[in-house]
Amino acid sequence: MQPPPASLAALLTLPLPASLPAPRVRGRRATASAPTVAALQALPRRLALWPPRLAAAESRPPPSSPASAPPPLAESAGAGLDAGIGGSGGGDGGGGADLGWVRVFPHVLTASMANFLFGYHIGVMNGPIEDIARELGFQGNPFLQGLVVSIFIVGAFFGSLGSAALVDNFGCKKTLQIDSIPLILGAFLSAQADSLDEMLWGRFLVGIGIGVNTVLVPLYISEVAPTKYRGSLGTLCQIGTCLGIIAALSLGIPSESDPHWWRTMLYAACVPGVLIGVGMQFAVESPRWLAKVGRLDDARKVVERLWVSSEVEKSMEEIKTVVANDDSQASWSELLDEPHNRVALIGGSLFFLQQFAGINGVLYFSSLTFRDVGITSGILVSLYVGITNFAGAIVASNLMDKQGRKKLLTGSYIGMAFAMFVIVYAISFPLDEGVSHGLSITGTLLYIFTFAIGAGPVTGIIIPEMSGARTRSKVMGFSFTIHWICNFLVGLYFLELVKKFGVGAVYAGFGGVSLLSAIFAYNFIVETKGRSLEEIEMSMSPAAPGKRE
Repeated sequence: MQPPPASLAALLTLPLPASLPAPRVRGRRATASAPTVAALQALPRRLALWPPRLAAAESRPPPSSPASAPPPLAESAGAGLDAGIGGSGGGDGGGGADLGWVRVFPHVLTASMANFLFGYHIGVMNGPIEDIARELGFQGNPFLQGLVVSIFIVGAFFGSLGSAALVDNFGCKKTLQIDSIPLILGAFLSAQADSLDEMLWGRFLVGIGIGVNTVLVPLYISEVAPTKYRGSLGTLCQIGTCLGIIAALSLGIPSESDPHWWRTMLYAACVPGVLIGVGMQFAVESPRWLAKVGRLDDARKVVERLWVSSEVEKSMEEIKTVVANDDSQASWSELLDEPHNRVALIGGSLFFLQQFAGINGVLYFSSLTFRDVGITSGILVSLYVGITNFAGAIVASNLMDKQGRKKLLTGSYIGMAFAMFVIVYAISFPLDEGVSHGLSITGTLLYIFTFAIGAGPVTGIIIPEMSGARTRSKVMGFSFTIHWICNFLVGLYFLELVKKFGVGAVYAGFGGVSLLSAIFAYNFIVETKGRSLEEIEMSMSPAAPGKRE
């Protein structure tokens, strides 16, 4: 196993993509702490500048007037995150800035810290792997270096498989807290490792934690966020991953002069795990899970606290119709029954296509592309790629609830295919060297940008939205298991394919898969914009009248 592809295997986004930047990463990291999340309660109205005004959900007309008083707050640990935020609990603020997203934002921000940690662990091995190999005694062994990186993916595979049982039994909130244990222990064990075995065990534990979280966070956001803002808030998964990667790359700069700095970097990875465990104590539980286990009063309190007051009664009726008192555990075999089999097939196919559309390959060869035009600094290349990726994520957050998931996903893959063919043209036809390099860089950045506005974030958002309440956790677990398998395979065999067929042929293949993905998305994806999870589930039921959108 070659080290580059093995490390790149971890770079595939789940629902989150592979690399991302963000200036002033340290400040970003601080925002996820429990004290900082609480501080969001006091932010002035300029918070309304993010996200920019979102289009009203098509199926839910806005109330004629704002609520006259805020909904009652439940007396629970979660009340601390949203007290005093969001005025009357949502809506357009009487014609002013749309603040309906503000109440739920601290809760989903805290959960998305898990994606920040995912990104951090992706990037943490990029720089110091040679120093780690030298100190732990496996220098010059590319297989073992690749194993240290790829064991992370193996752990994530098992974490994804086990995530459904944890969520069904303990709920999203407690599962996130429980899952912080392997994240903290794994980072600590890796940081103080004196042997290869200790390093491998530490990375494996971290992978288990990440595997659970990559399933859990988009599921949690989809079930907690108001329908109107669910798509935009769901992009926090991708944004968090990007910021985590940039944080790791930035913190890794001293490793160029300090061969032992990698231990500090891994010790630092314990901090976000602690913040997740503590911060989630102040977050709400999913109202869908609460209703499913018969805690309807608690579910209503969450809905009243976070959602538009005029929608509370209708939302609670829908939730009760679909999930109330259904406390039995869904079995994996139910994924073979209609309509769950269709959703599971779509979810697995989306991740399969996402991975084989070539994001790993583009990230790997982006450094070579930039090197051809004189940009040899790996940090600088990561910055260019990261800024592009981050820009795409921000665009996606603004468009997700305006244009809809289906349009973004289809358009994203069409853009990725076009970018791939631009690169193929640049490297396969006799062109002026400057023109060839310019087209290669343009195609690379265009590919990353178009990936970030659709294929990256939409894949993780659309699967829990299309899934039924009873099997949502298992559909997510299955889909992300496919993700990790394909992630590993692409990273393992990419260089071998390049050596055998050449870069142009491989990139042309990626372009073909991207076109196939666009066709798949157009024909099989159900538009979920502006529809509650219960509306979507009932519309996809075999007994429901009408056709899918």
